[in-house]
Amino acid sequence: MRSFPVASVLFCLSVFPLSAKAISVSELPASIQSCVATGACSVNLSSAYEFDRVSAFQISGRDPGGWLMRYELAQPSGVTRGYFDYDVDSTTQITTAFNGYLWMRVQSVYRADEAAHPVTLFLDKVAPVPGSFYGQSGDLSLFMTTADLLAGGAYRQLYDTYDTYTYDPYGFDRGSLSGELPPVMDSGFSARLNLLQLNYQSDGSSIVMTYFAPWDARGLVYSQGVYGADSSYSSTQAFYVSAVPEPGVSWLFGCGLMAVVAARIARVGRNNRRALRRMCVATQAPKTSSAVALAKDIHGEFSWLS
Repeated sequence: MRSFPVASVLFCLSVFPLSAKAISVSELPASIQSCVATGACSVNLSSAYEFDRVSAFQISGRDPGGWLMRYELAQPSGVTRGYFDYDVDSTTQITTAFNGYLWMRVQSVYRADEAAHPVTLFLDKVAPVPGSFYGQSGDLSLFMTTADLLAGGAYRQLYDTYDTYTYDPYGFDRGSLSGELPPVMDSGFSARLNLLQLNYQSDGSSIVMTYFAPWDARGLVYSQGVYGADSSYSSTQAFYVSAVPEPGVSWLFGCGLMAVVAARIARVGRNNRRALRRMCVATQAPKTSSAVALAKDIHGEFSWLS
């Protein structure tokens, strides 16, 4: 039942060939270099996946095997620090841009019965290398729930302060991302992690990385920030591969939707592949050059599926 969606994904990838690239050991994060030097792990230095600013390299060893994702940073990546300047009665912000690469390590397979699944971010190939972020330094060990892993991202937002007039506590703690997150500080913090161009699915007992998704139009890989009481100060770090979807991503996104719709067709047993072919042709027409127009075409062709 899944052969048709997979075939449509492969068709999309054939239009955008993903050529492999080779790197040297020195380009890997420092902790991974040490792992390779001691024989605790090995890395295939030829990428298994390459699209735009995203590359994937296979890693294996004593720890569970998986993938090293290399994200080439683009604007608006950087660290922004803001504070309230009482002399001019306004907020002043200072931004330092980030370049280089953010690396991420994920496992190919996670156990479904685990409460949290590890994901590691490596910051030492970012330029300039981010300094200690309120106690953080080096690699960041984060954890996602099964639901977040399947959704492709997780966040955490904590706001904890006191009402200025009544002194009654109020606030909230949302999201399930955990691990080496920023401190609460005076007011709170926020963090968001996206598994960019990775797709995980459940087979019951395991959560498996099933395929790479070049149509993933999200630009943000990771961001974190801390906030002072009454907005007196703030500090944020953000790591992007793009500010907006890159050229061609809308077409790939359409192909991804095509795969999802094809699976729905298979489940309901409708014989509407002619309409699906019309949609694939429509994704290449000028009138569907934008994601908005493409969404309208999809809604028109497949409104009966809802």
